[in-house]
Parts: sequence; C-alpha cells; structure tokens
Amino acid sequence: MHFEYTPYIWLPLASAGIIGALAACAWRCRSLPGALALAVLWGLAVPWAAGSAFELAAVGVGAKIFWAKFEYIWLIPMATAAFCFALEYANLSAWLNRRTLRLLAVPPLAILLLVLTNGSHHLIWVRFTFGRRLHAHYGIAGRIVFFYGALLLFSMSAIFIWLFVRSPLHRRPVALCLGAQLIVRVAVVLGQWDQNPIAPVNPVVIGAAVATVMYAVALFRFRLFDLIPVARRTVIDQMLDGMLVLDSRQRVVDLNPSAERILGVPAARARGAFVAEVFPAFPVNEAEVSLTVGCATRHYAIHPSPLIGPRGVELGSLVLLYDMTEQRQTQARIIEQQCAMATLRERDRVARELHDSLAQTLGFVKVQTVAARGLLGRGHGPEADECLARLAAVAQDAHCDVREYINGARAGKSAERGFLPALEEYLRRFRESCGLAVKLDVSSELSKVAFQPMVRAHLLRIIQEGLTNVRKHARANGVDIRMAVRNGYVEAVIEDDGSGFDPSLRQASPDQKFGLHFMRERVEEVGGTIQVHSAPGAGSRVVISVPLQKELQ
Repeated sequence: MHFEYTPYIWLPLASAGIIGALAACAWRCRSLPGALALAVLWGLAVPWAAGSAFELAAVGVGAKIFWAKFEYIWLIPMATAAFCFALEYANLSAWLNRRTLRLLAVPPLAILLLVLTNGSHHLIWVRFTFGRRLHAHYGIAGRIVFFYGALLLFSMSAIFIWLFVRSPLHRRPVALCLGAQLIVRVAVVLGQWDQNPIAPVNPVVIGAAVATVMYAVALFRFRLFDLIPVARRTVIDQMLDGMLVLDSRQRVVDLNPSAERILGVPAARARGAFVAEVFPAFPVNEAEVSLTVGCATRHYAIHPSPLIGPRGVELGSLVLLYDMTEQRQTQARIIEQQCAMATLRERDRVARELHDSLAQTLGFVKVQTVAARGLLGRGHGPEADECLARLAAVAQDAHCDVREYINGARAGKSAERGFLPALEEYLRRFRESCGLAVKLDVSSELSKVAFQPMVRAHLLRIIQEGLTNVRKHARANGVDIRMAVRNGYVEAVIEDDGSGFDPSLRQASPDQKFGLHFMRERVEEVGGTIQVHSAPGAGSRVVISVPLQKELQ
C-alpha cells in the first residue's frame, strides 16, 4: 500500500467529515421516526467516502482495486438504510418488522461474502481496467446487485413522492431528499458510462457530496427531524374527536383513528378518495350532522379550517368532527328540568290566583245566593233583585277571568310561532271579551330580535297580568302598550286612562296587590325590573324591563 498526495482527496474527505457530523446530529434525534436509520446510513457513508479518498491517493493498480472493493461493500448497506429511513420517516414503519429486517440483512451479507471470495468465482467482477480511473467489469452477480440497489433507491423515491403528495407539512424536506437521490442516480449513470466531470474522481463521490449538502439543508433549515410534527401527530392520533385533512380538490389526505371509527371507513381506503365518497353527510359549510356509530346515533359539529401555505396559497382544509352528543343530551336534560320547574311554578301561581280571585268570587256568590234566597223567602223582592244583580256582575267578572286565563294559556302556546304574533292574538281576544280599547306600539327593532324562550313566555304573561289589573281595577276606557329595545333589554310600558291609585298608601284592592306581586315575581325571575307610576284620578303607568337573554345560574 503506497499513497501519494493529490488535491482530489479533499472532496471525499470533506464529504466524509460533513457526513460524520450529520450522522452525529441524526443519532442525537434517534428517538424520532427515521432518525436512527438516517444515522446508520450516514455512518456507513463515512468509510465509503474515506475509501474513495484512499483509492484516489493509492499508487498501483492492486491498491486501487482493494479500495474499490472496500467502497463497494458499503453500497448495498447504504441503500438498505436509505430505504428503511424512507419507510420510517413516512410513518410506514409497520412494514419494518423483524421478518422484513432479517430479509433486508441477507443481501448485504451475501454481497460481502461474494466480494471476499470473488477471486474464486468472479461473479461480482470479471476484471478491472485502468484508464483515466479504475473501471470494473461486472459479472452476473454484480449486475444483479446493481439492479437490487436501484430497486431499493427507486422504492425510496416512490415513498418520498407519496409523502410529498400526502403531507404538505413535509414537502420541503422531502423535496430536498428527492433531489439528493436524483443527483446520486445521475452520478451512478455517469460512472457507468465513464463520464467524469473531474477525471480522477468517481462521479458518485461528487454526487454524494452535493446530496450531503442538500441533506444538511433539509436537516437544519427545514428541520427534517422537528419534534413538533411528531407531537402534533401524536396528539391528533389520541384525540377523541375526528380529524380529516383534505386537499384543495376535497380529497382525503389523512384522517385520525377517531375519524376512522366515526365514519366506519379504514384509513387505507379513505386516503385519496373524495370526501363525499367516505363521508356522504359532509356539509358544504359548518353545520351539525347525526351519524350512526356502532349501534348508537351520535351528533357531531363540523368545523372546517383552511390550511394556508407560506405565500397565502390555500393547500386544503382541516375538518374537525366534534362530538356534541353528551352536550346535547345535557342540554335536553337541563331543558327538561327547567320545563318541570316552570310547570311546578306555574301550577303554584295558578293555585294562588284561583285562591285569590276565583275562590273568593265563588265564596261571594255563595253568600249572595244565601242572602237572595232569604230575602225572597221573607217577601223582600227589591232587595233580592239587588242581590241577584250583584251576583250576575260578579259571575260576569269571574267569566271574564276564566276566559282571560284561557286566552293567556292559548297565547303561551302560540308563542312558539313568535312573541309579537302571540301578543297580537292575545290582545285581539282581550278586546273581544272585555270590550277595552288596547293599542299596541312596537318599535321596528323588536321584530328583528330573538327572545330566549323563558324570557318570551314570562314577558307575555307579565303583560297579560298587567291588562288583567287594568280590567279589574282601573275602570279605564283604553290602554296603550309601547315596546322598544334598549341596550339588550326589552322595555314594555302599559299605560291606562283609569282612576289610578296611590302606590305609597297601598290602598289598592287585594286583587290588585296580588296582581302586582305576581308581575314583580315574574320580572325578577328573568332578571328584569318593574316600576309602577300612578296617582288618584291620573291613571297608571307600569314600566317593565327584561333582558333579551336570561343568564343561566
């Protein structure tokens, strides 16, 4: 072994140094997918590049042949490690089981044995010739090894192309890896044709040097082994909600295990298909859908989010399938409980109203009936007639009370169609049954607002109670109702032209006091306020203010 200095050795030696440093960096990230395989690849490339330097510096054909054979034994292990790196980095490591690794280890070991024994069978090399550089003439085993190595590298390229199309997040580093592989292939072809840009140097060494630089850019500039994508994938895979990744043509690029379970479609069949094929209920815009998962029906909210590239180009969209089943069931239970509580409170109010109005009226009717019978028995006809007249008037009032209550109940049911239609229907029936002129003045904003169901029902009942008080106690000819929206509150003013009363003296009738008490209870229940303005002979004005939305306690 004799060597002499040539400046051409610095290219492979520099490549060996850079590759060694990259191997150390990859080894530090060996827990990440593909990093260990890439560290092995670059670790194998170091002696191969060093062997190229020794071949250039060697004096004598025998020494050059020795180092050419030394370089050769690393090529298939390097191609095998590159193939394993592609599988792991593309998250296809399930293919790299123990059986596959054993099969991949067989060719490098067989090639090593054939190289060491080539002098007895010449299956790898038939002979060597020396022109501008050493040139090997391969035997049948050498040709098979060449095609096997090409198959590994083309498989690696196919995996990278698939990853490039499938994952926008990996496109830049994968593009650099593909470019590096293309340069190495071109260098191999030039070497086979004995076309060398730098005559003494193997073209593959030059291609490997350029590929090394590209791998370094992918590793450091575009963070080939960035932990963030791995962490994101881990989080997405562990999500209970479904996640779909769609490209700009609405094709499924990827989906997490929860989306597979929700849609009932394996990921292998979903990838590459249009979303309408795997998710027929997929809405155009954000919406809710009901799907049968297993034996149960689940409700999902669909939240699409666009994926924007570095230059504002829309790459596709991310679709979240958020399971709202428990939320909707909880809301249904809360509504059911609220309805039950409202029913109980309404029953309590009805009981008190019947006790304070109809029960007292019936008691008065009983007393007047007994008195009229006694007067008739004693022959006091005029006095008995007065009692019967009072009895008829009280019965008429009771009839109005019952009809008004029925009208209020019908209005509450019709409130499902909207607050204003229900109020107008109730006022029409009130005018017909009581003969009282009622005017309604509603601001234009009120027709555009949406009431919470509880607020809507209570406000309608409050206005009904206010009109009942006017009918019973005000002796009014007309009532004005004005409604407007102010700062998230609905303000309703009920103003009559009746006899009025002095609120400070509390000289109103018991029924009127109970009516105001019920109105105040309902207003406070929805977080509103009520003000009563009145004076003897000046009518009354009741100002009611309730929020459009009642805050949940």
